[in-house]
Amino acid sequence: MIRKIIPGAALLALASCAQNVQIEVSNPSQTQREAQSVEVAWSEITPLRGVTPENVVVLDAEGVQVPSQTIYAGEEEPQTLLFQTDIAAGETLRFAVIAGEREDYTAKAYGRQVPERYDDYAWENDKVAYRLYGPALETSPEKLITPGIDVWVKSTDRLVIDERYARGHYHHDYGDGMDCYKVGVTLGAGASLPFAGGKFWMMGHNYATQRTLDNGPIRTTVELTYAPFEVDGKEVSLVKTISLDAGSRFSRMENRYTGVAELPIAAGVVRHDVKEFAQGDGWFALREAASDSADPAGDGDIYLSIVLPGSEVLPETLGHALAVKMARDGEPLVYYAGSGWSKGGIENMAQWQKQAADLTAALAEPLAVRVIR
Repeated sequence: MIRKIIPGAALLALASCAQNVQIEVSNPSQTQREAQSVEVAWSEITPLRGVTPENVVVLDAEGVQVPSQTIYAGEEEPQTLLFQTDIAAGETLRFAVIAGEREDYTAKAYGRQVPERYDDYAWENDKVAYRLYGPALETSPEKLITPGIDVWVKSTDRLVIDERYARGHYHHDYGDGMDCYKVGVTLGAGASLPFAGGKFWMMGHNYATQRTLDNGPIRTTVELTYAPFEVDGKEVSLVKTISLDAGSRFSRMENRYTGVAELPIAAGVVRHDVKEFAQGDGWFALREAASDSADPAGDGDIYLSIVLPGSEVLPETLGHALAVKMARDGEPLVYYAGSGWSKGGIENMAQWQKQAADLTAALAEPLAVRVIR
């Protein structure tokens, strides 16, 4: 990517005129943070003369253009402006938003429905790839109904979903990773279910409808609706919104249940050949051998994690590791599900455990964002 640089003096001049908006980002924590997403309400940007989603540009303090994305969240009008930054502990950075010529940013996040594979919905970024299962799978030869999430391990920062589906042999590693994870009728790598009376309450169908709300270059988001299903004698409905940002190994999972005042929800991962397990306040992490592989030793280890602040962690329940928290009628229950691979950037359990703990800390102490005019 060719970078257009505005000298520092010119950037300062921009700051003194009405043709830009200044954004100040501060890290209040004592931890270095990388690839942190920064969002600013679009209403804060619109006073900028002539700005549109097609010409909005973010510049750092050096005058270098920073990749950005206008977030619509499924609406017709822009909702927020998104960009990312690395930021040291206690550091404050300044960015300028102008109307200009946007560079051709490399997409690092992507998702889509896959009708050619029984309506899978797959999503990925430069670190990880996932999929879950759609309505066509119910009447396929597999006849599979499951809430489970499948993880496709990656050892490349390229987007690979489309080429793997086109190739059709995604259980073989052609040099950039593969599907070597077994889901079945489980939570797989980070799904969730109502958990009442000591049991899971399964949906009667795979997702009913899907709607891609945003799709790169930094964030991909999908909204999934499920047909009403029974939970302990009551009918509930579910809308699930999944988003994944560039540079992160964790998908943000937002569940909205309606039909019951309160409902315990278990977010988790199925346990296969677990080799290491760790937990903290509202999170757990584990390492296990590749579960859907003829050569688990050769295919390496898969790392999995759930971060659900305020949850109770149950390390081994119904064949799963779970994080359980109460959901209230119509209110979002948000958790994060992550994965890594021993042949794709995660070297050991200590490194993986730190990623889960760091995300938990970042959620408790987020970046401070201030718009200056």
